[in-house]
Amino acid sequence: MSRTIVMETADNPCYRLIGMQPGEIIKEAREKRNWSQKELGDQVGISQPAIKKIEAGETSHSKFLPKIAQVLDLDLATLDISLSPPRVQSEMDRPFVTEGRPDFPVYSSAEGGPGELIRSTDPVEFIPRPSHLVHVRDAYGLLVTGSSMAPEYKSGETATVEPHLPIVPDEVYIFYAERDGEARATIKHLRRATSDKWLVTQHNPPEGKSKDFALSRSEWGTAHRVTGKRTRR
Repeated sequence: MSRTIVMETADNPCYRLIGMQPGEIIKEAREKRNWSQKELGDQVGISQPAIKKIEAGETSHSKFLPKIAQVLDLDLATLDISLSPPRVQSEMDRPFVTEGRPDFPVYSSAEGGPGELIRSTDPVEFIPRPSHLVHVRDAYGLLVTGSSMAPEYKSGETATVEPHLPIVPDEVYIFYAERDGEARATIKHLRRATSDKWLVTQHNPPEGKSKDFALSRSEWGTAHRVTGKRTRR
């Protein structure tokens, strides 16, 4: 098993504001405008202490979020996920339908530590492209090793990955890190993201590990969303 190279991060969506908490998004947007909390409050029509509480996460569902989004030119859905459009069909419920010539790369993996994987440098096979990924650039498949995410993702199944989707909570991601010159990967359910951590869940924790834990974003800097799977043949 050869080691992989950590994927590029400059354009990786894990750096988008959508991967941050609402208060952090507001604070960053305010500071980019060189506004004080009072100046933002004046624009919105509320007090500086109210802005401070919103940025600190003490007031997460303020009725003033639409006005704040308007003033800071933000997407309201990034401040209140309940306003995001509902998903009509779960990505995991989507049937695995392929089409076209076999040009969809599938990488193998080996266990690289408790709950971690080492991904192969080169694809081990090419299969017909999943229909929902026909026009998706850089999409790929990863053969799952280990049982930390079973039964959702069993060892030997292929997770299909869209690397350029934005980071949103309540989805499964493959996180990448480099340690001691070797690239590591781990597949986990993302509960939410902060400016410096991924708060994740695994279904079957390795011995001595917790079901819910955090990954450092400075170490695990790349996150690719899993949008489907191919069951074991």
